[in-house]
Amino acid sequence: MTTKQSNRLNMAKTLRQFFSAEQAKYAGNNPVTVRISELNTIVDHLDSLVAIQTTDTTANTGLKADARSLMINLTVAYANTAADYFDDKDSPLSKQLTTSKSKINGLTGVEAKIYCNRLYNVVNDHIGNLSPDYVTASETSQWLAAINNFDAKAYDAGVSIDTSQNATQDLKAEFKKLGTCLQKLDRLMKKYDILNPSLYGNYKISRKTADLGIRHNEIPSQN
Repeated sequence: MTTKQSNRLNMAKTLRQFFSAEQAKYAGNNPVTVRISELNTIVDHLDSLVAIQTTDTTANTGLKADARSLMINLTVAYANTAADYFDDKDSPLSKQLTTSKSKINGLTGVEAKIYCNRLYNVVNDHIGNLSPDYVTASETSQWLAAINNFDAKAYDAGVSIDTSQNATQDLKAEFKKLGTCLQKLDRLMKKYDILNPSLYGNYKISRKTADLGIRHNEIPSQN
């Protein structure tokens, strides 16, 4: 949710509190009551969509982080173990396979995946020459699985991202409904400028509270 949307939602919640506290003063005004009910429903829907968007985004980010961490950990473990084996053989592969977490963590996701895959290929191509006391075929399989898993989590859209994107689109639609509802409330509340100036003045204050960064031609407030 954007800052503008957050401000808009906070303003709507302030209005909801205002109308709840002032029910006696507009009792019997059915058009106002209907719009307030609509406002309350929209606010509830927005809260639900924000929760979905936040949860899905966080979960997806967490999955990527976990997958990246496993890929890096296995790469550092098995590449360096193989490097130690080849060091005793005076092989140039030892230097090529020596790496560290800090080195890989400094790479972008794409770069890290390519780098880890390259080290895996070097070890896998020479697995027949490696003593199983250093790196086994089973361990290289785990290593490759971790690389492929990170690749899937980082670049496959997946259900979580789709759900989050849907929530984002639904938020836009719901905020559009909020704008229309507020416009109608502005018109309906105008009569209280005459009938109950105090109520109308407090409405205008609540209407503007936290309504920051919004162009008034989007959700105009009538004076």
